[in-house]
Amino acid sequence: MDQKTPLSKPKTGSNTQDRLLEAAVDVFGRHGFEAATTRAIAREAGVNIAAIPYYYNGKEGLYRAAVGFIVKKVQSQVAAVLEEIKEQSFRDAASRDAAFVLLEKLLEKIINFMVGSPQAPRVARIILREQLYPSSAYEIIFNEFLEPVLDSIAVLVTAVTGEPSPRTAKLRAMAVMGQIFVFRFGRETMVRAMGLEGYSAKETEEIRRVILEQTRGAMETLTQL
Repeated sequence: MDQKTPLSKPKTGSNTQDRLLEAAVDVFGRHGFEAATTRAIAREAGVNIAAIPYYYNGKEGLYRAAVGFIVKKVQSQVAAVLEEIKEQSFRDAASRDAAFVLLEKLLEKIINFMVGSPQAPRVARIILREQLYPSSAYEIIFNEFLEPVLDSIAVLVTAVTGEPSPRTAKLRAMAVMGQIFVFRFGRETMVRAMGLEGYSAKETEEIRRVILEQTRGAMETLTQL
């Protein structure tokens, strides 16, 4: 009598998981979770389709792993600055200046990655889809990336402007972050409106300068209210 044997490890090489994750980010990003197929992901990764249930327990598990994969890429860019912010009390006379230095530093890191890096379009597609049609995987994006960054910016806004309301500080933080996201999620509009390459190093530097100038102006205005 035939017996079922446990699923054996697919013989596709030691980097099978990395290849699957890279392919999953592309395929899920282009087509969304429902339309993407595990067959297409395996084909793009150049691995045996059996690797998906073996490593990720199926399509949903692979999708969550792909979301975690891109979040880790973003985290790696901002983790050191977020830690610096946590270590500050922002209670002495130099707090305002220190907070603004850290605010600019954090924004530069996000701009460099989300606007200027070659990985940005691949990362942004899944983040945008999850913003519009959140799945259970959105908690990974929010808990591990968006919320820590939003909270940190709110802390810095409070230190710079003296904003007494935590709710208003968080709204202002979202407005600050929105300046960056509009250049990524609105890339096609910028390319067509301004004849950009979308985005070269020079264009990224121009965008970074404008965002930091606007942020600086907004913070200065708020301190005078």
